[in-house]
Amino acid sequence: MIVIGLGSGRTGTASLSRLFNSQRDAVCFHELNPTGCVFEGNPQPVLNTIAEFNRIIAGGPKARLAIDYARPASVATYEALQKRDKIRLMGDIAYYYLKYVDDILEQDPNVRFVCIKRDRTETVDSWLEKSSINRWTSLQIADRLKSMIVRVPYHESKNFWQAHDGTRYQPDPVWDKTFPKFEADSKREAIEKYWDYYYDEAARLEARLPENFRIFDISEMSNPDGQRRILAFVGVPADEMVVKDAFHEHKSGRTTKAS
Repeated sequence: MIVIGLGSGRTGTASLSRLFNSQRDAVCFHELNPTGCVFEGNPQPVLNTIAEFNRIIAGGPKARLAIDYARPASVATYEALQKRDKIRLMGDIAYYYLKYVDDILEQDPNVRFVCIKRDRTETVDSWLEKSSINRWTSLQIADRLKSMIVRVPYHESKNFWQAHDGTRYQPDPVWDKTFPKFEADSKREAIEKYWDYYYDEAARLEARLPENFRIFDISEMSNPDGQRRILAFVGVPADEMVVKDAFHEHKSGRTTKAS
């Protein structure tokens, strides 16, 4: 089994990887190789990943998987993979797979896609917070002074959803290229357009590919029945499913109900 998790981001996708990793003989990454990916236009890195997953499931070498070594989470999952004797389920969870669903299915028609959806306003607010550059007050003053002295931009946030010249927003060479760009009067409006675009595309894929692609509300992660529905869609046998009261966690590690 190969599973690809999707969602606009800030939607519990890290929790989804924990759910899959809790299953028997399963290894699931979370944003395995963003450095090698773009939101659309080049499916080859994605197709390479699917081919590598299939080789590993078939018993091939596990040390040839291309990962982003700058991401500690990817390295930790890769190292865990090397210690496993048998793999039956492999996957990766990342929003930037959306435009490559058809390319993946052309290569492997058995892949399952689980797309997590969260409330629009909650998602936008979370992205606004996530993309802010927070500083201690003393560092904020020092950085402002530095920007005036050496004449470099002072950035208070990043903006993955609009094309910009780096004057107002801090450029990010890894993540900027993994999001589509939108014309908008504000960053909030651009993220709102991104959310609309993402789930319109997801709904079309679900309608066209019901056996392969399904959207689940984030609340499904917060109860065993919802987790079983996700695992059943992926193909995990009912008598082998591992579920918990909730898989959704804040970064503090505190388990909460997803909403």
